[in-house]
Amino acid sequence: MRITRIETQQKRRDRVNLYADGEFAVGISKETLLRAALRVGDELTPDQLNALRSDEDVFQTRAAALRLLARRPRSERELRDRLREKEYADADITRVLADLRAAGLVNDAAFARTFIRNALTLRPLGEIQLRQKLLVFGIERATVDDAIREELGAVDVDGIALGLVQKYLARTAGRGPADDPQKRRRLASAMLARRGYSWAVITRVLKNLNLPDDDAS
Repeated sequence: MRITRIETQQKRRDRVNLYADGEFAVGISKETLLRAALRVGDELTPDQLNALRSDEDVFQTRAAALRLLARRPRSERELRDRLREKEYADADITRVLADLRAAGLVNDAAFARTFIRNALTLRPLGEIQLRQKLLVFGIERATVDDAIREELGAVDVDGIALGLVQKYLARTAGRGPADDPQKRRRLASAMLARRGYSWAVITRVLKNLNLPDDDAS
């Protein structure tokens, strides 16, 4: 086969239609065409045509992955799952993810650390909740444990939890006897438990609240 025409698509200016022997052969991106270095008049074997289609599939898979990453960071498994939902081939997904890892655009360890930092800033969570959420993203447990140890070790976890409790109790003060220390302890511990704080943290925070003893109320 000989390439007889290459024309830009009307609706997709970043793509071209390639014709061989006067017949439509394949639609590909201009990037794929440039990498193949094909011009009108070149010979095009069936193997070359199949290679063009394969390269185009990888290009489209990579473009979809980059669009997903442009919206927000993603774990490797999350990205793989989303690409599968879009029905890209597993072989192409695996190749693209390998390229993105090599380029530093997919990094589960960095994703875990960023997730924890964002959570501590926007809506503080305890170690239990952070671990559960990161495992759901498909990050290996050892990677999660390292990230939690590193990030929580750099902040005052008890202080953050105490601030959450103080704000929460201030908001709920009108929902019952404001001077009932037992109720305040229950509210505080339940709220921190929902946020995933460990019992050790909850116990220390309750002590720092300086509430009267239950038997003294």
